[in-house]
Amino acid sequence: MLRSVDERVSRWRQVVRRELAAYRRSTGYDVVDLADVYEQLLPVVRESFPRNDHPKAKLRQVLQQLRDRDEVAFLGDGVYRLVDLEVASSSTDVPVDRAYEATEYETTVGARSLPAGFRRVVLAAYERRCPVSGVDHERLLDVAHVLSWSDYPGRRTDPQNVLALDRTHHAAFDAGLFTLSSDYRVHVEPGFETDSDVLAGTLLERDGACLPWAERAPDISDALARRNRGLEWDVPA
Repeated sequence: MLRSVDERVSRWRQVVRRELAAYRRSTGYDVVDLADVYEQLLPVVRESFPRNDHPKAKLRQVLQQLRDRDEVAFLGDGVYRLVDLEVASSSTDVPVDRAYEATEYETTVGARSLPAGFRRVVLAAYERRCPVSGVDHERLLDVAHVLSWSDYPGRRTDPQNVLALDRTHHAAFDAGLFTLSSDYRVHVEPGFETDSDVLAGTLLERDGACLPWAERAPDISDALARRNRGLEWDVPA
């Protein structure tokens, strides 16, 4: 009996791994929201395990097991990042061409799409406030990437490569008009001029100042150091 239970547990993991891998291939994202898991994986696991009366609870349990195995990472608020799924070549794990969809949001800068759940987690980590401007209206906040979206595709959903910025400062950050040092000080491009009271107050007048940083915000210092080495102007140490 014990062996039978172990085999069922293992098969659950195999099926969930397979479907998460199919989700990643179909959507192009390595971040998945539990709400999307419920909506799209439940029909699959119900078909695979018709005798299980609590598939939602079982899905959560299997995700926890995969987390303990370092195959997925829990980002918070029901959002998981697919890290290193151990999808085997057994018949249970044969890749499938299932059409999964991710709930998305579109950033203001560059019309980039990201999973809505990932944005929710990032904004929560930064207490739904831009650390540069103090803007705290959620509809005016974006997920900004420290290392380039195009040059570092593998880090698009890496919590240690993103921060919350309002739309104006997101555009300015991407344009290299200002940056942050590894100790979260503002540094403005030399020669930057503006007639905007907002930009003067949040950037020019705070050049070199240390920003108040949310306690739950991830450590993005390494990404900032790498970004700053690639800028066309010298960032003070």
